[in-house]
Amino acid sequence: MVPNLNPGEREIIPNFHDECCFHANDKNAEGKVVQDSTKIIFPGSGGNAWWDAEQLLKQMEHVMQIFEAAHPGKQSLFIFDQSSAHASLPPDVLKAFEMNKSDGGKQRTQCDTVIPMTNPAVEHCGKPQKMTLMDGKPKGLQRVLEECGFKVSGLCAKCSPVCPIDDQNCCCAWLLSQQDDFKNQLLLLKSFIKSRGHKCIFLPKFHCELNPIEMYWGWCKYHYCEVEKKTFKEAKEAVNKYLESCPKEVIP
Repeated sequence: MVPNLNPGEREIIPNFHDECCFHANDKNAEGKVVQDSTKIIFPGSGGNAWWDAEQLLKQMEHVMQIFEAAHPGKQSLFIFDQSSAHASLPPDVLKAFEMNKSDGGKQRTQCDTVIPMTNPAVEHCGKPQKMTLMDGKPKGLQRVLEECGFKVSGLCAKCSPVCPIDDQNCCCAWLLSQQDDFKNQLLLLKSFIKSRGHKCIFLPKFHCELNPIEMYWGWCKYHYCEVEKKTFKEAKEAVNKYLESCPKEVIP
């Protein structure tokens, strides 16, 4: 069925993403692991790095090139489960608790932002806000908050050891962390996909098996466990064999 699209709309095609580990000799013990999610890696001592955000973004670049060649003019909805790699934030992410109260000093440079429309001082809503001074030094908590209209000269930088539950304005870091631009930041993966004109969503936590690729993993691992593998080389060959031979009808 061809969808009825309004001007500017594109047909959306869902694409699931998932990872799986195959253990050599199928034992739950330390050792080399084969992990597959279109790209096969061999993490462990002397092997590849474990799957992380950097590898994921490189993989997604390749995936989007394939999608755009196969479905020109269409939009992909990438569907991911919850994992640390998927939840990674950009290196210049806004984090109030990593800032000093005063400008400069030993603190990370963070990305520029826009004062949110929910800011209490309406005259500042929607204004671009740089997170560095003219000389390139990072701004401190006090300056950033005062640019938003807050009066915080007598407020401490951060509570010690933790912020009290019953006080929402206990310190500069807590106050800034509750502003919408700090609270609602795009994940690195989501930002990357959005920049390419596609969409992504995340399945609920706790691995609730909503991903149809789980059927594929189940078929592959069942047949993988059925064969004897005396060496790591044989284990790798078995993984490749069954990943390539799974019938299409296994995935609903």
